[in-house]
Amino acid sequence: MTIRHLFASVLCLWLLAACGAPPLLPAASVRPETITPNGDGKDEALEVSYTLAAGATISVTLIGPDGRAYVLRKAQLRSPGTYSFLFGGVLGGMVLPNGAYGVRIEALPADGGAPELAERSFKIEGSTLTLPEIQNFTVFPHRFTPNRDGIDDRVSMAYNLTKKADVLVYLRGKDGSKWPVPERLDNAARPGDPGVHTYDYEGGVDLGAQPPPDGDYIVVAEATDALGNTVVATNTLTVADGGVPRAEIIGATARIAPTSVPLGSSLVFTATVGNIGTTPVRTKGPWSGTEYDSIANFNGLGEYEEPGVFRIGMDFEGNSTGRFYPYRWGIGSPSQLTVKTVNGKDLYYLMPGQRVQVTGRVRMTDKSQFNPLAPYFWVGLYHEQVRIVNDRIAPTKVTIGF
Repeated sequence: MTIRHLFASVLCLWLLAACGAPPLLPAASVRPETITPNGDGKDEALEVSYTLAAGATISVTLIGPDGRAYVLRKAQLRSPGTYSFLFGGVLGGMVLPNGAYGVRIEALPADGGAPELAERSFKIEGSTLTLPEIQNFTVFPHRFTPNRDGIDDRVSMAYNLTKKADVLVYLRGKDGSKWPVPERLDNAARPGDPGVHTYDYEGGVDLGAQPPPDGDYIVVAEATDALGNTVVATNTLTVADGGVPRAEIIGATARIAPTSVPLGSSLVFTATVGNIGTTPVRTKGPWSGTEYDSIANFNGLGEYEEPGVFRIGMDFEGNSTGRFYPYRWGIGSPSQLTVKTVNGKDLYYLMPGQRVQVTGRVRMTDKSQFNPLAPYFWVGLYHEQVRIVNDRIAPTKVTIGF
């Protein structure tokens, strides 16, 4: 190495030592100088920007007028470059009060060494602390059995909202799981507007979805206004015996006979019904083996239609009675079923995996109500006020009278 080269090397080292290493945090800024988080759309948020010359771990802290520190970003690893984020003046679901604030940006070098700091200031003015309120948050009943058996299948929820806000209502499980509750769309107040809001919750069973697992839940109503102010109201709910009921007439087990019935004699059907789901299926009488007069129907026997009940029925071509499946029978008999007593009333259930044979009789007492030609008769399984599960099973042409 020549003396000239040696001198140049020494000069470079001297210059580096004199000037020092380039700053890790060469630029940092906040703007505007004053934010006014009051919902008028002007200067609502603070933009915090910074530039890194090398990889670093970044922390950003807000310092309040009283010296209290609030973490905005904590120990986030960043590559070299320019970064920015917006802060709307809301922390912990509340708009911060008016006053002078500071922003402290700390960059810790990724390869070790002392951190670099940048501190900037701004003001909050004109902030509003008027919070939305969720008043009189009610849940009824508090025990909910979403299984479409007609007993406590739905939960009503209601509250009064005092200020325009986005509201989320959900069930929160002990494991932190959340189950959303949709708002009714026929409320006088539109979603998010001040006023009374009601909810009709069935756990998703009406759509064929499994409801929340059985257990105790917190019902949460969470309202957030345009500024980010958030308020929460809670209530309680227990889910029990939940599930989608599933039953069907098994295979080709349905039979209708005879195909020629003299007046005064009976048309007979048999069919096997099974619970193919995981939820008990509710049923009611008249029980298997009951005989109807052809001019009668289930109402005439005092066994009125009930929402949620499964019954097997018989219908016929030309039925003009105003109701389908006018002849209905319970699935099985009381001795075959599981009994639950609710509010002093015995309710009967076909349990998961259980199958029963059902028999019914219709005595032909009046030929005029039927098609003058040989009408077809058939059986079906009806989930009352819900849907026809199996329709027009085993259609059979029957001649009536001589």
